[in-house]
Amino acid sequence: FAKPLTNGIFHCIFAGGKRFSVRGCSHRFRNVCPALTDDRPTKTKKAINQTKNIKAMSKQNESENGNSTGIIAEGDHSFYINPLTDFGFKKLFCSDRRGAERLLALLKTYLPDKMEGVTSITFLPTELLGETEKNKRVSFDIYGVTNDEKRVIVEMQRGQQTFFADRVITYNCRVISNNVERGDTEYHIPTVISFSIMDYSPTWFAESGDYFHIVQLKDEKNNVFSQKTFFCFLDLSKFAAPKIGQVRDTEFPDDMYKWAYVMKNMGRMGEQDLSLEDEVFRGLFEDGRYSKLTVMEKEEYRKSVLEYADVQDAIRCAQEISLKQGIEQGIEQGIEQGIEQGIEQGMQRGLAQGRRELIRRMLENGLAPEQVADLTGVGLDEIQGLAE
Repeated sequence: FAKPLTNGIFHCIFAGGKRFSVRGCSHRFRNVCPALTDDRPTKTKKAINQTKNIKAMSKQNESENGNSTGIIAEGDHSFYINPLTDFGFKKLFCSDRRGAERLLALLKTYLPDKMEGVTSITFLPTELLGETEKNKRVSFDIYGVTNDEKRVIVEMQRGQQTFFADRVITYNCRVISNNVERGDTEYHIPTVISFSIMDYSPTWFAESGDYFHIVQLKDEKNNVFSQKTFFCFLDLSKFAAPKIGQVRDTEFPDDMYKWAYVMKNMGRMGEQDLSLEDEVFRGLFEDGRYSKLTVMEKEEYRKSVLEYADVQDAIRCAQEISLKQGIEQGIEQGIEQGIEQGIEQGMQRGLAQGRRELIRRMLENGLAPEQVADLTGVGLDEIQGLAE
């Protein structure tokens, strides 16, 4: 049987409709779960249309969640798939020749110098194994080689990970090591470019107001050590549109800004939200129409949207918990600091009062102010003030 713990199967069983067909399952399963047995005629079962189920689920999610995750009701030709989902990203950028050309246009926009002279990109297997069984295998979203032998890794990162920086370094190192041939004493390694599209602001760039960063090997005086490996990070979190439908591409300062805005908001946009004078973006929106997907593609996209929504909910939940814990910790620390400060201030006031009482008694017993100053270490002016 399919595993009900997987997101798609769980949703299909418990939210896909009033009935669930277990046709073909064993009698033991029917006896254990009689409530799931479909007693409708066989012809009626065959008449179930998967497209209608997808449409019903999409409309239900749309009414409950305000269509914020990009689930689109079938028949609405004004909406596009969300490129932030796993399915949407790969469908638009690596599913065919047009996707390869689109990916190349994206890379050339952000890396004009490093992609100069590149005219094509060929996709390669996205999984690389280690040299031994102990070595961790790595898997990319997109992995390709350009016509001038540059290796390109493209990752769509939807949630923040503690070790993401170490991960991208590992990816580049694995690509380099896999492309050094045995007996190559001169180490002819290819240029490896890691391009990470992130739906959050990374902590290591938290103080920067920029949305695009390039990291490479340099020394302490900012001199370039190597031109063979680059790490590029595109932060999409700064491009959430407050109102879809009021932005035109003529308002974008450059293509870098335009790409980032479209990547972030395409799943919520309609035809009227962006003029399509640019051929690349015209093709992007044309291929991204939800209505052009096949029935199987719509099912895959729906699953991908649910996974994306789960990731976003988990991130929001973690942020709320962190905020609550931070507030509680701050209150607790404030109380502790207040108690400590109160005790310290009380002790200081008590010591000062006791010192003044001691000086007063010494003066009353006939000691001269100079003698009192020598015995207590208090300044003569202060003692004379107390005497007066």
